[in-house]
Amino acid sequence: MDSSLRVLAVDVGASKLRIAIFHGLDLVYRAIIDTPRNGGPYAVANAIIRYARDYRFDVASIASIGPLDLVRGWVTGTPNNPLRDFALRDPIYKSFNVPVYIANDCVASVWGEYILGNGRGLNDIVYVTISTGIGVGAIVDGHLLVGRRGNSHEAGHIVLDLNSSLKCGCGGLGHWEALAGGSNISKLAKLKALESTYTSKGREIALSGGMSSEILYRLAREGDVFALNLVDYLNRVHAAGLASLIAVYDPEAIFIGGSIYIYNEDLIAPGIMKYIREYSLLEPPPIRRATFDQDSGLYGALAIALKTPQEIARYTRYSEGDD
Repeated sequence: MDSSLRVLAVDVGASKLRIAIFHGLDLVYRAIIDTPRNGGPYAVANAIIRYARDYRFDVASIASIGPLDLVRGWVTGTPNNPLRDFALRDPIYKSFNVPVYIANDCVASVWGEYILGNGRGLNDIVYVTISTGIGVGAIVDGHLLVGRRGNSHEAGHIVLDLNSSLKCGCGGLGHWEALAGGSNISKLAKLKALESTYTSKGREIALSGGMSSEILYRLAREGDVFALNLVDYLNRVHAAGLASLIAVYDPEAIFIGGSIYIYNEDLIAPGIMKYIREYSLLEPPPIRRATFDQDSGLYGALAIALKTPQEIARYTRYSEGDD
């Protein structure tokens, strides 16, 4: 691990864009802005360039929402940002003339846990984000799983309910993300409110289409019966999704991050543990809060720059002489 590098680390989220400069492991500068949602395919890259141009760095490393095309260095058809398709790698390289790495944000986050976080010393770990969407990254037998274009475990889009009418941002039905991602909370809440006979403030808000994750968990803490039942349903969905990951990856530990989980761990973690054995063939491993909380993507990007996995380097490094 090269601790002398100066690194531009970026986490491109559906709603927030985090930009940081590190000197080795030392944080030199950090900015958090809204992720551009209009302005064309170079809007996100231009925002990164604007906030980073006054700093010197040796390498840039970007953790981003997906799906990705690592060959082109683009985000392609992302379901949770109306830009849908936008460039990342080449504009950064052309502006700063440094190597640029790109990875799915959860792929980066699991690498950050493995290299810098509480996943050190483990050989098989999974990272899950519960936020605007549901994302996953995995290391199996010490190998970072990436896939041919960087999308080997878009597990937020595994199907958990064949009978669901809830449409995911990607257009699919019954996906984990459609049932429990933050971007779909208002749709889910309205559907459940129409099926419910409860009389409560939470149900009224849900029927109006005004439910958000922030409102939902606040009402649950206040004891709203509709909100408590909806949170219980969401926890069951997350338990089923995690059980699917356990069956696929057989991890030693699962780390969970993302804003919805980080801010509401007290209401989510016990519910997951309540239901997960109903769905899991294998004994569930320890399920832990992400080491770096909201900065998992940033520290994942940093870890990729400091100790670059071959699975990322072969796809995403862009340097002098590349086409």
